[in-house]
Amino acid sequence: MSESEGPLDRLKPVLAELEAYTVPAAPPPVKLDANESPWPLPDDARRAIGDAVAALPFHRYPDGRATALRAALARWLGAPPVELVIGAGSDEVIAMLMQAFATPSEGRAPTVLWPGPSFVMYRITGLTHGFVPVEVDLKPDFTLDPAAMKAALAEHRPSLAFYATPNNPTGNPFDEAVLRELIEAHPATLHILDEAYGPFHREPGAPAHTLAPWLAEYPNVGVLGTVSKVGLAALRVGWVRLRAELATEIEKVRQPFNLSATAQAAATVLLADHPEVISNAAQSIVRERTRLHAALAERGLDPRPSQANFILARVPASAKTPLLTRGVALRFFTDPRLDGWARITVGTPDETDALLRALDSL
Repeated sequence: MSESEGPLDRLKPVLAELEAYTVPAAPPPVKLDANESPWPLPDDARRAIGDAVAALPFHRYPDGRATALRAALARWLGAPPVELVIGAGSDEVIAMLMQAFATPSEGRAPTVLWPGPSFVMYRITGLTHGFVPVEVDLKPDFTLDPAAMKAALAEHRPSLAFYATPNNPTGNPFDEAVLRELIEAHPATLHILDEAYGPFHREPGAPAHTLAPWLAEYPNVGVLGTVSKVGLAALRVGWVRLRAELATEIEKVRQPFNLSATAQAAATVLLADHPEVISNAAQSIVRERTRLHAALAERGLDPRPSQANFILARVPASAKTPLLTRGVALRFFTDPRLDGWARITVGTPDETDALLRALDSL
């Protein structure tokens, strides 16, 4: 190392191509840009969480296996506990998968593949873990392009493929027949079905739809989930469900004590003792989604069909600042494929009213 060199010269070159994921410093009164649940926890649930947190031995490390949380989550999902790898949000779980599969093949860097536009962390995490990122364009209506997906999988033979279904930011689930074809045709690839928005994949009054039963059919499938969208975003708890033999291997790259004791305690209380809080919030969001979609359609904003807790609609980027001055934040994009579109989180009825008043005033 020469005298003119410093630590900056030893960083991964790919970091120069990336920008840090940033969030606004001061959220406006009507925050519809982050796909959070708009409903605060009820008082009885908050008191139960407070009691559980107050009883924690803060001078000790948290449970490294998240035993109580693992059991509560397994009951909630109907999954064997051994199939779960739990992380600090699904972001950390994605990073664990990348770390475990970051092995060159036939002299080539590992590849991660996904249909897009989709969750930006697939690309960012892939690049920072040494993967070659391959994004396959969705069709103009944001559905899967089967021919393009088949060709890309055959050419790149990725170690990992991610499918956000329902997809962020478009809101639509992907065609299950096509997904099956891709999974069956590429058994060496681990296909991750990202169901971060799975709790909202339903119609009002109906149970949520999930592809988790596919794990019994395909050893090369994993299902990703999180509690961030159902009212517990502050806890940062996510997971991937895999065949037990694969989950055991992924556990080897998980950092010890990766989940704080407070997050474990709070999530355990909600999942074990107050699961109705989560289901009630999801049902309320699904009902309000129907109302929001109709109101956006009445205004000619071409809302896309959504099975998530947000709706993609035609709101130009020029509306961002005027909406912020009216106290409303939406999610706008720099991706040219999303030019002229905004992602609108489903809020409370009052927040929907405030949004509609702001849109009508522009």
